[in-house]
Amino acid sequence: MSEANVARQQDAVRQGMREIDFVLHSSWRLGKTIVAGWTHEGGRASFCFCEPYTVLGSAEELPRLVRGRRLMDAASFAETCKLLRARPLTMDLPFTIGSAKGEVNPLQIETLVRRYTISATESRAVILFDIVSFSKHSPLEQVAQLSSLEYSINSAGKRLNQAGLRTELARSTVGDGFYVWNRGEGPDADLRSWLALLLILSDNALARQKGNAKLVPTLRAAFTVGSHFSYHQVEGTTPRGFEYIVGEVTITLARIIAKALPGQILIGQFLRELGGTAGSIETYGFLAKAEQIAAGLSGLEVGHAGLLGLRSRTTSPGDKSGPTVYRIGDKHGYTHQAFNTRVTVERENCEPLMLGLASGELAGFTAEHAPYDAKAALKR
Repeated sequence: MSEANVARQQDAVRQGMREIDFVLHSSWRLGKTIVAGWTHEGGRASFCFCEPYTVLGSAEELPRLVRGRRLMDAASFAETCKLLRARPLTMDLPFTIGSAKGEVNPLQIETLVRRYTISATESRAVILFDIVSFSKHSPLEQVAQLSSLEYSINSAGKRLNQAGLRTELARSTVGDGFYVWNRGEGPDADLRSWLALLLILSDNALARQKGNAKLVPTLRAAFTVGSHFSYHQVEGTTPRGFEYIVGEVTITLARIIAKALPGQILIGQFLRELGGTAGSIETYGFLAKAEQIAAGLSGLEVGHAGLLGLRSRTTSPGDKSGPTVYRIGDKHGYTHQAFNTRVTVERENCEPLMLGLASGELAGFTAEHAPYDAKAALKR
């Protein structure tokens, strides 16, 4: 194909994608309706729009309305339109959708469509960082602390990718901190989220050692795995390109971190399905797997020194031996279970960097503790 033909084809694709976005945006009507599904045939695409409450109300009968891709085959698309009593919106495009040479991959359109959807994720690791005493700082100090934390998040993502662990960290602000998660899904993505947490806190701790304490935040952090919904917040009259999350996992994190002490790291008690016939993994098994992966990060630069090891251990009160879980009650009468975590970061020619609080530093942590049985947790 000549360069002129290639250029014309690329122009047609760009024009077609703009047309799709225009049609989606016009039909979206500031969020009054969302895309429940779409399909394609040759150079034609069809979209099913419906009110969010109707889509969510029908999701139990047809889970794919909120789970996985919105791209459907013709039969599933027709079934969706019938269930929602929605008339499909069909448009002709200046290109052919498909996987053959010269065709536009449907995943390109799927990426565009997702901005106009609400999606459910059954299981994902999410981190919550909370800046201690944020409201007591001046506006200048608040901006500096948020900027410092954002840098640590960006740096952690970059380092994991440099080490060959594909990670795309997303975040949404909670005012005095961030929810952070890996856009990738699956057990491996969740394990990388835990490693990201450790690298973020390492960078933050080193910055506090050498920087102005008022400009670098003191953090408390919580981590767990759970379900959530994703949506795109409206900015002006257009949905943002980045999603927000809300659901069981964010609620649990907010409840867990409410009683956390400055510098404390809490990891929730959870079961993570491994997929297929591999079964499930609970929190202790998750930490063990994460440590195995962390061994591959040896030599990674952390504060201008090569990383030798990352070790995560849960703590028990001084008079207890064996695993201990903390029960954290919330104002609604619900109980959330979590482990206090202590992390050792070993670096070349440096004293170990200790993250989190030791058991002797938990005097102000007002959560009940109880013995933890990993085998019993797996049977639940």
